[in-house]
Amino acid sequence: MLEVQNLTIRTKAETLVDDLSLDLVKGRLTCLIGPSGCGKSSVVKWLAGVLAPELQVRGHLQLDGEIVDPPHGAIAYQPQQDTLFPWLTISENACLGLEISGMTRRAARARVRDLFPTFGLAGHEDSFPDQLSGGMRQRAAFLRTIVQDACVLLLDEPFSALDAVTRLQMQDWLIDRLAESPRSVLMVTHDLYEATQMADRVLVMAGGPGRITADIPITTPRAERSETTLAEIRSTLKSMLLKETS
Repeated sequence: MLEVQNLTIRTKAETLVDDLSLDLVKGRLTCLIGPSGCGKSSVVKWLAGVLAPELQVRGHLQLDGEIVDPPHGAIAYQPQQDTLFPWLTISENACLGLEISGMTRRAARARVRDLFPTFGLAGHEDSFPDQLSGGMRQRAAFLRTIVQDACVLLLDEPFSALDAVTRLQMQDWLIDRLAESPRSVLMVTHDLYEATQMADRVLVMAGGPGRITADIPITTPRAERSETTLAEIRSTLKSMLLKETS
C-alpha cells in the first residue's frame, strides 16, 4: 500500500495541488484523469522525486505504513516525454534503471534482451534514440520502466505517442504482466476509453487545481466489461469533467 497524505504543492503565485490524499493498492491499476493544468503530473513528479526544487511542498508519503521520502527505490517512473539519454544505445537506456538499482550490466542486458521483440524493438538494440521514431522511443522508455523490480509504477501518459495498434498491444501486455506479477500502478491519461478499459479505479481531478473530486471503482473484471458498461462509465466521467471545467 502506498499512501499520499495531505499533499499541497505551490508556486509563489498559485496552488498546483491542494491538500490531496490518495492510496494505491498492490495489484490494482488506478487511472488519474482531469483537464490539463489540474495538477496530475505534479502529483506524479512529486512521487517520483523529480518535482522542480523551487516549488513549495507539504505532505507525507507512506509505503506499507512507513513514512518515506520520494524518490524511493520501490517506485519506478515513466514521464510523458521519453527522456532517453541520446548518448546511450536503446539497450543501454533500457538497462539503466536496473543498473542504478545495483544489477550488473550483464544481468540487466539479459533481462531486457528477450523483451525487445515484444516491444517492437528487435534489431534496434544498438541504435541511438535519434535513429528511432517517436513511437519506438516511447516503447523503449516503457520497457526501461517496466523491467524494474519496483512495486509501484508511475506512468504519465505512457502510450500517448503510440499508433492505435501498438497502443492496444502495449495496454494488453501491461495488463497481462500485472496479472503475473502484481504491482501498484498510477497512470495518468486523458483517454477516457483507455481509463475505463484498463483501470480498476478512476480518480478524477477537477473542480479547482489539485483536488480529487471523484473516486470511481470499476469492479467488473476487464474480460467481462461490455461496451455498454464502458460507455456508461465514460459518460459519467465526461459529465464530471465538463461540469467542473464549464
